[in-house]
Amino acid sequence: MSKVSIWWQASRPFSFTVSILPPILGSIIAKMESPGLKIDWLLFALALIGCVIAHAGANMIGDYFDFKKRVDREGTFGSSGVLISNLIEPKKVFMGSIVAYVIASSIGIYIAASIPNGMYLILIIIIGAVLGLFYAAEPFSFKYHALGDLAVFISFGPAMTLGAYFVQAHHFSWTPVLYAIPAAFLVDAVLHSNNLRDIKNDSVVNIKTVAILIGEQNSKRMYYGLIISAYISVILLITANGLPTVSLITLLSLPLALKLIGIVKRKNKVPDQQFIMIDAATAQLHSVFSVLFVVSLLVQYYFMS
Repeated sequence: MSKVSIWWQASRPFSFTVSILPPILGSIIAKMESPGLKIDWLLFALALIGCVIAHAGANMIGDYFDFKKRVDREGTFGSSGVLISNLIEPKKVFMGSIVAYVIASSIGIYIAASIPNGMYLILIIIIGAVLGLFYAAEPFSFKYHALGDLAVFISFGPAMTLGAYFVQAHHFSWTPVLYAIPAAFLVDAVLHSNNLRDIKNDSVVNIKTVAILIGEQNSKRMYYGLIISAYISVILLITANGLPTVSLITLLSLPLALKLIGIVKRKNKVPDQQFIMIDAATAQLHSVFSVLFVVSLLVQYYFMS
């Protein structure tokens, strides 16, 4: 395997959909709220690249601390696998994450310096950086203290979407925060499915996830709740906050959602090799749902407004 392939694996690219959606969603909402607004495509591209690179950095530093704390070890499945397989030295993965954060931070500083009220954007970036960097890193280690769900919900939901909105609109709005919530439930479902799968492996080391605290049966119920909440929140946003009715096309992803709920419900009867991929399968649901959500906003703006 080439070095490029190894580093690509270390970044966990299957999860990048959760950091690609917010810049797109935030920019679309900015355009919808201000039809005369001209999208700055350079800043849009930089924001998108910055979000993905920061996400890659968070993944790598998460792998480093999971390996260091023996959360990831032979026989476990939650990481990229590059450290367990001894494909890269741990210190190189750590330095790779730092390099990613430096690049992402530099992009953020450049964007902030290029727009009005850029200091407010810096505050949003700091919030996202703290939640991502200290998701697993000491001294906070949100993941190991049952705060990982909250961290990913905020960072890959409202924070990133509001940041991308601000890049184009140069001011705050509640709309990107609220419209980010449905997909944020599914981002958390990706994490929670991972933690549900790994309850036994994680329980033998000194960490606490929500799945460990509430047990397997309640963790299954929480998974169902996160999935269903994505669809309920779309309906609530349509009825109470002006989300276009065409956003009901997200219901086209419901068969996949119900399939995943069924797999989790039958966890003990599903072959291990199938359930190992529950987090990747949930990430696929997030992708399908998010694309439908974005398409609904584009249809509303270009054809129905």
